[in-house]
Amino acid sequence: MLIDWFTVGAQVVNFLILLVLLKIFLFDRIKQAMDQRENNIKERFDKAKEQEAKAKDARESFEKKTQSLQDEWDTRLKQADKEAKERRESLIKEAREEVDGLKNKWQNALEQEKASFFDRFKKQAARLIFDTVEKTLSHLADTRAQDQAVKKFLSRFEDLDKEDLPREIETQPRVSTGFDLSESQQKSIQKALSQKLPDLKNIAFDVKPELVFGIAFAAGGKKMTWHAHDYVSALEKQINQAIESKDHEPQKQ
Repeated sequence: MLIDWFTVGAQVVNFLILLVLLKIFLFDRIKQAMDQRENNIKERFDKAKEQEAKAKDARESFEKKTQSLQDEWDTRLKQADKEAKERRESLIKEAREEVDGLKNKWQNALEQEKASFFDRFKKQAARLIFDTVEKTLSHLADTRAQDQAVKKFLSRFEDLDKEDLPREIETQPRVSTGFDLSESQQKSIQKALSQKLPDLKNIAFDVKPELVFGIAFAAGGKKMTWHAHDYVSALEKQINQAIESKDHEPQKQ
């Protein structure tokens, strides 16, 4: 079999021409398209990585902000809870102090009212007793009762200390009574007073109805009185002491 070298050569040439044409019109364009696509893919990949990084940064930033907000919220919540507790304790303390103040005011007012009531009661009771004694003595006064009044007066006069006695008697001494003295009663008084006060002379006697059943002696700026009211005062003092003693007794639980 004979080889046609011309044909073979022509085919080789045609193949080479085809390769050149393919390279020029197809391979370069395919390569360019592939390179462009690769670049596009790489660019997209880089953008994706960049966006991923941005997203990661944004997520971290968001988490930090969220944690910061949570910490701030917790801090404010704790502070608000603390302030609420302090305010509640302050309000409770103020309420207790106000209640204690009102209680003390009420107790003081009650004590004052009680004291005022007992004071009025004692005064009214004393006045009633005194008025009753005065009326009784004024109705029952007789010579024997008057003698007893004179004796009580002179007994009290005898018990006076020296500093209670008049030293210089410049004006006329005076004995006032709520009833008329008999001559013998005046002499008894004159004699008893003169023994205590040797310089005493010419005592003046007069009647003052307001004394009722009392006797008063005045001389040298000094005055001594005996009156049935003294017994009422003593009774009132005993009543006051009994009431005060009762008020200070500890209450039994």
